[in-house]
Order: sequence, then structure tokens, then C-alpha cells
Amino acid sequence: MKKKLILTGTDNDGFRHRYSVKKNEGFKESFVKFMGHLGFNPEKVKSIFFEECEDKKGNFIQVELKVADFEDCIRHYQNGKFDVDIFFGKLKIIIVVRTKTRDSMVKFLENEADWIKALEARKIRENNKRKLLPLQKIRK
Repeated sequence: MKKKLILTGTDNDGFRHRYSVKKNEGFKESFVKFMGHLGFNPEKVKSIFFEECEDKKGNFIQVELKVADFEDCIRHYQNGKFDVDIFFGKLKIIIVVRTKTRDSMVKFLENEADWIKALEARKIRENNKRKLLPLQKIRK
């Protein structure tokens, strides 16, 4: 399994940058690495993928959660340079980064992330076209 962010789409307005990412287990390690590059504590970021549970003997143990377990939830991180929201959807993950200094982040993604294959991108576009309603004429 690839341990890279697999980008499916991106958008930005110069301050707010949105990245759509494939939802897979390799996301965890690559997201922690990405956030560490942005100046966040990797151990704190990694902790969202663990939960403390009580076993049958009454002992508390840490259980690693699967990325698939995260659905319709959001996490927020903020430091001096970056304000990051991460949304876990049913089929994909959306990362929103607000910053005035994006150069190092973009360079990191260029070197450390992959894009989905062209055939897969075409299938996504075709599926999205089917969901759009055609324009309708307005009656006067």
C-alpha cells in the first residue's frame, strides 16, 4: 500500500487551499508527515488515529483505528503559520489549509504526494456529470 497522499483534486484562492485525498490506510502515515512539515507535533496529529479502550480484564489499552472508521467527522489544527481542517467523508478526505505562506507546503506536496491515475479521474468526472441537473429554461 502506498504511504503517500493520493490527491484527487485541488483548489485555492491564494489563502485557502483545498485538497481532496483518497481515503485509504496509507493516509495516516502520509498525513502525519505532511502535518509535521507544516510545523505541527507529529505525535499529537498521530493520536487522532488511536483510541483508549478497556479490555476484558479492566486494563486500558490503545487501539489503532482504521481510516475507514472515520466518517462525517472533522479535526482542526492551528499554529502560527497554518490553520488546517480535515474532513473525513464516506469516500474521500478533504484537507483545507489556510495560510499566507504556501510555497513550502506546495513544494512538499509536489515531492511527496501522488495524483490519481488519468482513467480514475475520468471515471470521477463522468460520475459527477450524471449527478448534475441539466439547465432548465425559466418560464416567463
